[in-house]
Formats: sequence, structure tokens, C-alpha cells
Amino acid sequence: MRNDVTFCIKTIHRPQCCAALIRSIHQHYGDDRPRIHVIDDGRPELRFSTNCPDEAALVDRLIETDYDIGLSAGRNQLLDAGDTPIVVFTDDDHLVTAETRLPALVSKLNRHHDIDLLAALSNQQERPKMMSVANKTLRIPHGNYKRRGSIRWCHYVGNCFVAYRDILQAIRWDESLKVEEHWDFFWRCKLAGVNVTCDIEHSFKHEHVDPPGYVRRRPEFLKASLRKHGLERVVWK
Repeated sequence: MRNDVTFCIKTIHRPQCCAALIRSIHQHYGDDRPRIHVIDDGRPELRFSTNCPDEAALVDRLIETDYDIGLSAGRNQLLDAGDTPIVVFTDDDHLVTAETRLPALVSKLNRHHDIDLLAALSNQQERPKMMSVANKTLRIPHGNYKRRGSIRWCHYVGNCFVAYRDILQAIRWDESLKVEEHWDFFWRCKLAGVNVTCDIEHSFKHEHVDPPGYVRRRPEFLKASLRKHGLERVVWK
């Protein structure tokens, strides 16, 4: 996978989680692993390289930025920092397991010409969802509009997926949204005609850990994202 795939990880203040993810990639794929690029926008004392130097030595590129540039800006930088045609994105607290089967997931992306982005499940959750707007309400219920074997065509998937780099570079993440960026990204994917899919036979493990001093800032960014799209609310059903 090294010549074709880059595993992109944005991390902040969860160095042990990031280290565990990187070890899991090496454990399962060895010399045939994808390239690993990490971007860290944490405080110096909580940097991945400072706290986990052994695992930091296992990545192909480590980018350390100013403090708290945000997930969207970090992911955009990761898109621009590499050159493989395919990228993998997960949160830094995901893990590769035997159920991930990343080479097969990449192969399915390449084999089906009507797929631009192919997600796996997260802990057997994050099932495929649809997106629609009516009366200034965005609804995101479970569902799909097409099936082929274990693959579901939909509008919205979880936070672990493989995709073509050039497609993601065309959409990009909105850097004004440090959180509440996920539904905004996939709504814009839908509007742009991106073929979003989920394969329910593949999964990553997710062990959520709140970073030290974590403060939820979703309400302020939710308001900003709603204003951006002329919406009043998001309903997850």
C-alpha cells in the first residue's frame, strides 16, 4: 500500500491514543502498510513526539503546527502534504483491527468506479445515513439509496474512511468550523455529487478518550454552521 495509500492522522493532546493507532497499523500491515502522516497542533508538553518518541519514529511524516489550528485545517494540511492517490482518515483514538481489512477496503474503492469515498464502521456503529433538508431542518436518518453486496450508497458516514485525495481536495473541510465540521463536510459532498459509501463488513475499533482540559464548544460552531447553510436545526432521525 505504501505507493498508493497514506494514513492521515490529526491529533491533539491524545499522544497515547495516537501512538496506539500507529502501533496497530504496523502490527497488522508490517512492510505493506500505508504511509503514515501525522499532524499535531497540541501544546508543547502534550505533543505526540514529546510523549511517544518511539511511535513518532514509526511515522513517515510528522507535522507540528501552531496550537489548536483545528481539525478542519489539520485535515486540509494532511491532504496537501502527501501525493498518494488514496488517503485514509480516522480519529486519533481509532484502532486498526483484524476486522478493518484495510487492503480489501482500498481494493473495493479502486474496483468500483461509482465510489469516491468508502467508509468502514466504527465499533460496528456509525451505520450509513441519508441527508435531506425541508423547512430549514437538516435531517440525517439511517438509510441508504443503493446496495451492492455489503456496500451501501448513502450521504453520510462515520469518521473512518478511505477516499481519493483529489476528490477530498475539491471538497475540503471548512477551516472556520473546528467542530460540527462533519455534517457540513458530507452535506457539501452530497451537493457536489460525491459518491459516498459504507461497507458494513469492515470496521475500526474506537476507544474514545477526552483530551486533558477538554471543553465542549459544539454549540457555538453549530450555530455558525447552521447560519452558513441557512438552516435552523439538525435532526439526527
